Amino acid sequence: MDLKTLKKKLQKIKKMGFIKTHRSGDTGIGKTLEDLLGIQENNIPLPDIGEIAELKSYRKNAKSMMTLFTLEPLPKGGDRDRLLLDNFGYSKRDNQRSKELHSTLSSKRYNNQNLKLSVERDKIRVKGKGKRINIFWDMGSVKNKFDKKLPALVHVLADTKIIEGVEHFHFNEAYLLEDFDFELFKKRVRVDDIVVDFRMYYCPNRSVRNHGTGFRVKIKKLDDCFSKKVKLI
Repeated sequence: MDLKTLKKKLQKIKKMGFIKTHRSGDTGIGKTLEDLLGIQENNIPLPDIGEIAELKSYRKNAKSMMTLFTLEPLPKGGDRDRLLLDNFGYSKRDNQRSKELHSTLSSKRYNNQNLKLSVERDKIRVKGKGKRINIFWDMGSVKNKFDKKLPALVHVLADTKIIEGVEHFHFNEAYLLEDFDFELFKKRVRVDDIVVDFRMYYCPNRSVRNHGTGFRVKIKKLDDCFSKKVKLI
């Protein structure tokens, strides 16, 4: 569909008022909006912008963070993960893992594993308290990830209420976000609106299992990573 058609569909959906969820649970909002727009996956071909726009829908009262993308830092390879596990990992007695690292990193302070983020001119660096490590994301890799994962974003917000025990959504606000801006992205990292999650551990045979390093953003600050914002409804 083109932008004109998308806007008309969203305006029609807005006029419908509160709509009963099409699926119970957290994913109900996305499923309901996809069904109403007549799409089967969470992206929309938009020839106006020459891109596929990913569809993201969120409850206005949500205080959680959303995952932007997963991206491993540099340098590449298992040695990087072993360095993190050996120096900052921890062990639990109720599993078979000698070391694991499930850790959220922010910029303002070191976390319980003595890790934090540091924003530089063209890098976002991992810092370890009392340890010298060289682990980072550069501007090019973050921008490439954004361009592939989120070249454009249709961000739809909804009020929610429970009617007879069932969640209902009123989709009444939507924006088209384009042109990822690394400088804006860095600002969100500096003030902890964007954080990084490490999710890795040693298997019993000492191989490393990494479930993907995720960048998460506060839902209400998602718009601030893009330099172009067009209101759709």
